[in-house]
Amino acid sequence: MAASDGVTLAPRSRVEIARFLVGLGPVGPGVVRLTDRHRGLAVGETVDGHAVVSRYGAVARKR
Repeated sequence: MAASDGVTLAPRSRVEIARFLVGLGPVGPGVVRLTDRHRGLAVGETVDGHAVVSRYGAVARKR
């Protein structure tokens, strides 16, 4: 865990993130790495193919 200025970050696995979606309707691909959620790039933006991104995200709505 890391804490700074009153904000605590807790590393979580994909499965642990999925628990937050119980009872909700996932939108799109469900729980994925953030870089896989939206592959579109802004004008002039590039991607480092060697970068490791270990953050997961999801979009869901109430049923």
